[in-house]
Amino acid sequence: MMVVSDLMREIPEIYPDDLVTKARKYLREDSFRELFVRDRDGSLAGYVDLSDAILVNDTKSNLEIRTFLRDAPFVHSEDSIEDALLQIREAQTDSSAVCSHTGELMGTVQLAALFPVIMSRQKPEGLVCDYTTKQVVTCNPDDPLHAVYSVITESGYDALPVEEDMCILGMISRKDLITHGHIRRSIEAKHRTPVEYVMVTPAIITFSNDTIEDAAKAMMQYDVSCLPVIEPDGQIVGIISRQDILNALELPGVVHAQKSEKYETN
Repeated sequence: MMVVSDLMREIPEIYPDDLVTKARKYLREDSFRELFVRDRDGSLAGYVDLSDAILVNDTKSNLEIRTFLRDAPFVHSEDSIEDALLQIREAQTDSSAVCSHTGELMGTVQLAALFPVIMSRQKPEGLVCDYTTKQVVTCNPDDPLHAVYSVITESGYDALPVEEDMCILGMISRKDLITHGHIRRSIEAKHRTPVEYVMVTPAIITFSNDTIEDAAKAMMQYDVSCLPVIEPDGQIVGIISRQDILNALELPGVVHAQKSEKYETN
């Protein structure tokens, strides 16, 4: 039976007394939405979120990571896939820290890796409309890349539908924006390169009356984290993500007691 260690990923070594710019560098260049932070003794200190680190302006770049630390979900390396997903669902994150029984931070396990495994074990019931997030965040094809990147960072979604005149044209994901160096440089320089330059078309969609299982299969087939939810007339009425589908799954297990540290802010 597959366990957490089979899907564990290495993480950068960052510490509470490192500057937040160090975390920002990793978050800009990789697929992490959160970075797990270790104390100097190797134990889990907490995590720093993408939205906190990326949006820190230059005047606050001398702040230490401890200023932004949050309590971190964690599992042990031999825990089940269901245990890890339960932690992620409870914390509403995209990943969980992996620790040894002595408390050492070993790595991370991400929802993207866990999702296909749990879907091979379960057949969730229900319709897409029962789990759709109604307040969909979209962008326009002529929006500049740097502005859309900020919206993705703030929204918590890894991808946004691109629409015009109430019709969906494509999707733009954080992965699309950070994979290519010239696009990343355009974002950092705040050039007015439009989204339509890099958006993916056609958009992979789901309908309100599709089943959760079918939506999950589409996510796995096309390796996407969310799908715009469309009515038969083509109108976007919401979005459904892997996190939303987690709410339709049965995840027996016990949530670990989380380490809580008090840090002084600057």
